Amino acid sequence: MSLIRLDQITKHYGDRPIILEITATIERGDKIGLVGPNGAGKTTLLALMVEEAMPDKGTIRKAGQCRIGYLPQRPSRTWGLTLRHLLMQELTEIRDMADALRELEQRMASPEVYQSPELLDEVMGRYGRLQDEFRHLGGYSYEVKMKQVIQGLGFANDDLDRSVQEFSGGEQVRAELARILLAEPDLLLLDEPTNHLDMQATEWLEGYLRSLQQAVVVVSHDRYFLDMVCTRIWELDNQRLFRYPGNFSQFLDLRQERVARQEADYQAVTEEAQRLQAYIDRYRAGNRARQAQSRSKRLARLESVARATDAQSIRLDLSYATHTVKQVLITEELSVGYAGTPLVSGLNLSVLRGERWGIIGPNGVGKSTLLKVLAGEEPSIDGSFLWGDGVSRGYFRQGMDDLDGDNTILDEMLEVRNLPVGEMRSFLARFLFTQDAVFSQIRTLSGGERCRVALAKLLLSKPNVLLLDEPTNHLDIISREVLEQALADFTGTILLVTHDRYLLDKVVTDLLVIEPGRTRVFAGNYSSFREQEKLWHEEAIAAREPVRKSPRKAPISEGRASLEKDLATVEETIALMETELHALTHKMAEPEIYMDGSAIRSLTLQHRELSQELETLYQRWAELLSDLESRNSVECGRSN
Repeated sequence: MSLIRLDQITKHYGDRPIILEITATIERGDKIGLVGPNGAGKTTLLALMVEEAMPDKGTIRKAGQCRIGYLPQRPSRTWGLTLRHLLMQELTEIRDMADALRELEQRMASPEVYQSPELLDEVMGRYGRLQDEFRHLGGYSYEVKMKQVIQGLGFANDDLDRSVQEFSGGEQVRAELARILLAEPDLLLLDEPTNHLDMQATEWLEGYLRSLQQAVVVVSHDRYFLDMVCTRIWELDNQRLFRYPGNFSQFLDLRQERVARQEADYQAVTEEAQRLQAYIDRYRAGNRARQAQSRSKRLARLESVARATDAQSIRLDLSYATHTVKQVLITEELSVGYAGTPLVSGLNLSVLRGERWGIIGPNGVGKSTLLKVLAGEEPSIDGSFLWGDGVSRGYFRQGMDDLDGDNTILDEMLEVRNLPVGEMRSFLARFLFTQDAVFSQIRTLSGGERCRVALAKLLLSKPNVLLLDEPTNHLDIISREVLEQALADFTGTILLVTHDRYLLDKVVTDLLVIEPGRTRVFAGNYSSFREQEKLWHEEAIAAREPVRKSPRKAPISEGRASLEKDLATVEETIALMETELHALTHKMAEPEIYMDGSAIRSLTLQHRELSQELETLYQRWAELLSDLESRNSVECGRSN
């Protein structure tokens, strides 16, 4: 039986139809990408499936016991929990045992316990019994999977014991995504899940979702993501739902064919209707009135076909003159950050006329801060930078916080350039702001509309150097493609911070890779960089085979010197094994591994075995420490 069956679903907001007579099913294992322009009804369709909204007409049937995990764009939840407790909400027994084990571990590390052999034996006995029960309930496998998921989504292990209330808005969305993934529902409904993920986390999520046996419906404007994850595409267009097999790239070809067929059908039906109407009008009375009446019935039965409509898209023209000197920008030992704490240090960069630099790296490493400094909006911490003569910068801010919420769209534009109102209105029509829409206040606009205003302001000033911070974040796929083409045609210089891999491949000539503690430059686009990264990673693994020391269990020794030697050996082995376990955990979080079922099973088994060996070593370390403390006490007693 289908997980969900939609039958003739219709939904209006006021008098405006959003969805009309949609019929579709979601089967087990489906990986569906839900696409369409902003405002097409994608979020509404997900809300109908989880009964946050009700259809005006039609029915929605769900399979019995079908569990749905839903990630809205802005989750509303009470976050008065640690991340660990949030993720283990549905596993009360395992969660309580995990808390008890951590409490016992803290007790074993306290001097009052490890200096008392009797108390240490009692605590370790309780720990061992609880550990066996925890393992029997699957606690260790869940712990491993939990760490895989949080590391894959960009959290650190230390974040598990932080209150989610302390997290930023983006971190809270990622926490909710982690909770949904770990709950393993039958169907995942994800609305823009990559909005708050960097590229590494996005690629991990791609592999994770592909490996799932559960069904997934994802709303996304990330074309790479849709290509990697989806095996079916649903398109909402003009209130109707069209379904296609394959991923996003296949959808583009199939959509063209569908639109061409729909247009041909529309023309054929229109011509037939016109021919019938002409006959009826000519012979409505007279000898052929009966034939005219017959054609009138045929005309009434003629099934209407909607004309294929092209979605409205913005029009960008960046083909104006952009001449500058050859050396556009040079930085020398530049350091940027906040409160005296550098995020990017010692940056030496030379940018030449016509180059397009993509700036990439994990969240929080200073990419946006660097652009703010280069735009003159924040001071640098150290070093210097110099723009060439004739440079005119245009800066697109990620948060679009330069827009005045009290201004109308027209006011905001006239502050950039005082053109005649009629000319400015014609210009704004290129950004889909027509008629009374130009009098809308900035504060009332959606994210996509604000983005279009910011792009319009940027274009109006005609800069020859573009500093762009996530310019596609709020744009639908059609607008993204328009922006890509405009940037590709731009003859000036570009510095671009983005997670949009399609945009990076289409536009950039060079990459500045910012990572914690270092920066790198790479000549080429993102796909070339990923291929090179893969080679570097394989070479690093080959050169860094894990060092394993044997035997893992130190011999029992009698003398104090021997005990100290054995303790040092065990501590060294523990350190090596912890490093190996950490590397193994990171390996399990790589997207390539989650796409390979046998590889993840093998690594999970290795992780479990290594964890169990570490547990044995921790116990041996505690025994040696206890023996050494006892021997020291005895020797102190003799000396007294």
